[in-house]
Amino acid sequence: MNKTVIKRRWKYNEILAILVVIWFAIAWFIGKQKAPENLEPFFTKAFHEATEYRTISSKISEAISSSGESLGYISVGEASGYGGPINVAIAVDSIGNTTCLAVTDHRETPTFFDKTIKSDLLKNLVKTRVDDRIQLDEDIDGVAGATYTARAIIQSTQQAAYEVGRTALELEIPIDKRKIQFGLPEIFLITLFLVAFLQRKYFKGKTRNIIRWITLITGIIFLGFIYNRPYVLAHVNMVLLGYFPAWDTHIYWYILIAGLLLFKTEKNWNTYCYDFCPFGACQEVIGAIGGAKPTKIKWQETLKWLQRILVIFAVSLALIYRNPGSFSFEIFGTLFDLEGSNIQFIVLAIVLLSSLFIYRPFCNYLCPLHKNTLEGLFDRTRKNFRKIWKSLKPKTVRS
Repeated sequence: MNKTVIKRRWKYNEILAILVVIWFAIAWFIGKQKAPENLEPFFTKAFHEATEYRTISSKISEAISSSGESLGYISVGEASGYGGPINVAIAVDSIGNTTCLAVTDHRETPTFFDKTIKSDLLKNLVKTRVDDRIQLDEDIDGVAGATYTARAIIQSTQQAAYEVGRTALELEIPIDKRKIQFGLPEIFLITLFLVAFLQRKYFKGKTRNIIRWITLITGIIFLGFIYNRPYVLAHVNMVLLGYFPAWDTHIYWYILIAGLLLFKTEKNWNTYCYDFCPFGACQEVIGAIGGAKPTKIKWQETLKWLQRILVIFAVSLALIYRNPGSFSFEIFGTLFDLEGSNIQFIVLAIVLLSSLFIYRPFCNYLCPLHKNTLEGLFDRTRKNFRKIWKSLKPKTVRS
């Protein structure tokens, strides 16, 4: 391929990257116009006998009967879930018992949210009082695979309940101390980032390869099957939407984002994807068994453009509907949590079988986080900003 063709292709890709960034900005502003949550259906369900609602504070409304009697209170709490804020509305009677509860707004991945709603979590929360202190897995059972969602619903419920207790019922409820959620998942993630970085900086040849295989297997076991904490499109969409969850309950998220930005391989891969992504590692293990090599395949460029179009579509919908995880098409959870639709299981089977002959087929031709898609887009955008910044700097003229 001659230099002129390469230069034209480079310019074409740069222009396309800029247009995609502009479109994402437009999608973000479209989503910003989303209508506010409508609590009227919940008000009617909670207090169907009420004829009016009196505002007690910015967060509390009091339900009043036709005779002027107070029927109870409604309040809304908010806490950080897996994909964004979760709002929970609660109804409390005049003596402090929670009588009704509903999730009025959320940004969770549908699979995890549905699993939480179908559990007994909401039923158990309705049995509480405004001054109860509820601990996940102590007072109320958690939901396997949806810990962030379950914890956020409990925190939102307690926030709303405490507001009613303190403001409307004038109860003395001590302020809870924030508990930092830091454990083995966070420790494993930090360790894997550091080991992968040190492996690339200080080791070569066979030793480097052995260490990399150790990080790959560790990623499969711990980040995949035990903790089910892979890096997914929802993490990127949260940043694009400007949603940064509470640090004390989402330390894992912050470690992951920081690691992705700080640690890069020589070929501009982020270290996570190349050295210990659990799903990528599974494909690589299967590829080692079948003899798959990182070589070009037929229709490679066509597949890559289809991958890019699919990612633009998924990110655009996430920005427009303000939901980071609802339009994700990854199948990580289908493998590690054994949950998903029939289509997802079929795609998973095709990917795993293809991994015997094609090097990381999902990573290279479907993954939305690949350097061919979002990773590459962010790198190009960063380089373009640097060029613009340099061009704006005043040039020194020597006499």
